[in-house]
Amino acid sequence: MLKLARQVQRTTHVARLHSSALAMQSSCKAGTVLNLKVRKSGDEPVALEDSEYPDWLWDCLDKQKMNESLKEENFMKWRRKQINKTNTAKIKNNNFMSTIN
Repeated sequence: MLKLARQVQRTTHVARLHSSALAMQSSCKAGTVLNLKVRKSGDEPVALEDSEYPDWLWDCLDKQKMNESLKEENFMKWRRKQINKTNTAKIKNNNFMSTIN
């Protein structure tokens, strides 16, 4: 049973690593029309090569990096987010427990 639990942990860890590596690539090929036209005049926006986008754009996809940078830049805002997450988890747990009784 313990071996099975360890194998499941390893598998999920590898899956997370694989998904985070895939998240760093654009979902559209270069030259794809994005259908994001906002103004009547002008051309449709077209996807660029991944190397043409700024580096910070790819960091926006990584929640851990964003969380660390927020903690460094604005500790109080980071702390408030942590408290909100904890409170939300408590509320969900209380709601679940109330359905059992």
